[in-house]
Amino acid sequence: MIAIIDYGMGNLGSVEKAFSFLGYETKITDSPDTILSASGVVLPGVGSIAPAMRAIKSKNIDKAIFSYLEKERPFLGICLGMQVLFDASEETQEDKKEVEGLGIIPGRVRLFPKSSGLKIPQIGWNSIYDVHPSYFIPGRYMYFVHSYYCDPDRKEDVAARTSYGIDYAAAVSTGNILATQFHPEKSGEAGLSILKKWGENTI
Repeated sequence: MIAIIDYGMGNLGSVEKAFSFLGYETKITDSPDTILSASGVVLPGVGSIAPAMRAIKSKNIDKAIFSYLEKERPFLGICLGMQVLFDASEETQEDKKEVEGLGIIPGRVRLFPKSSGLKIPQIGWNSIYDVHPSYFIPGRYMYFVHSYYCDPDRKEDVAARTSYGIDYAAAVSTGNILATQFHPEKSGEAGLSILKKWGENTI
């Protein structure tokens, strides 16, 4: 069973439908016990990182994620679910300090530079390159919706790149973790192929 974590900020329905279409059993949950017993875990998300982190901690989902990752089972972060894996984000709270993430992947989440002249947020399709061959095909177009991008400290964590004014990490992969800034569940056949490949590791 694949657990789709519900912390009140996810595109849960579309993620669930995508996995169901591929034939996988899923369960939308905020239960730490269910997360720990799953064969795969998905952390989706849209919106701002500060309320996301508050919700994750208030439900003890952070502790469940840390314990789950120790079991070396597949974990997938999507969009905001990728950003919360990093050390901190430039997206500010009321006190104007960085928002702390889960600290699982070293690096920062940064705002797209306004000097690029491009519209922020980035909304739409963009191609990926310099990809990890286990999951991605270079040149495929994926659907993005975000104002902030992930800047990993370790080059080896980058699993795919894309460009929107700047070159940045479209996906990261380390150990049993895969995370995408784009939405594979909204990226047509190309996105479904990624979910299928990831899902095969949960069987």
